[in-house]
Amino acid sequence: MSRKGKDAALNKGVILIVFSAILFGTTGTSQALAPEGISSAAIGCLRLIIGGPALLLLTSLFNKTNPLSFKPPFIPTFFAASGVVMFQLCFFDAVARTGVALGTIVAICIAPVFAGLLSAVFHKERLSASWVFASALAISGCIILGSGSGEIKIDMVGIVLAAGAGFGYAVSLVGSKKVIADRSPAVGIAIILCMGALLVIPKIATEDLTQVMTREGITVIIYLGIIATAAPYLLLAKGLSTVPVSHTSIIMLVEPLTGCLLGVLLLGEQFTLTSAAGSSLIFCGLVIITIAKNREQEAV
Repeated sequence: MSRKGKDAALNKGVILIVFSAILFGTTGTSQALAPEGISSAAIGCLRLIIGGPALLLLTSLFNKTNPLSFKPPFIPTFFAASGVVMFQLCFFDAVARTGVALGTIVAICIAPVFAGLLSAVFHKERLSASWVFASALAISGCIILGSGSGEIKIDMVGIVLAAGAGFGYAVSLVGSKKVIADRSPAVGIAIILCMGALLVIPKIATEDLTQVMTREGITVIIYLGIIATAAPYLLLAKGLSTVPVSHTSIIMLVEPLTGCLLGVLLLGEQFTLTSAAGSSLIFCGLVIITIAKNREQEAV
């Protein structure tokens, strides 16, 4: 391929990843716009139940792959699926308590800290000085958020749930490494989501789905499952085929920014000085971890 062709492919990949991050970033706002009476747990469970099979179908159609030929290792797949379930259950409850902007920033930006710890334990990866410094910033940000001040009271339970969502996200990342190794990333993620969907069936069976069956409820659930889950995962997989992972991690910072902007601009959420300071520290920690990781990969 010529240099011009490579540049065009790279630009296309970047655009796909940006759109993927934006769609992921609309998740919390979608829940906020759902009819009252639909629990956070029901929304998280239904997102998996729709999103997993939808992604599996899309990957089969667009990537022309046979899911039946995909045989991932069971334990890492179960591990990753459990993390996905934890993220869904904690995240939607967190944003319902803290607001979309704050909940999204804490959940998404604290995840790399947990991912680094888990990778050190399970993959024997070395924790760099940059990671330690960035993690200290992120943890300090969470402490500031938890302290709360000003006219708007910050929900401490919501902050803990958002951090729990970040932990679940990190668990899914670490577990998925072995699932997608030498395999199609899109199909691997689809399998993980489908296993997650199976895990939440007992939970969804106990939920009141009356409001889900309304026109507004169905619209939100379909949007979350297909537009905010299956579609962005497929776009991300397509983008990764031309864009280096090191660049992708920086581009994906668009996700928490999208969630924050939608919360403030569309839902009218407000940031106190405390929440702005805490969120800034968490976000700076994510940026430092991302840049440090990129330098490590470039040095290899």
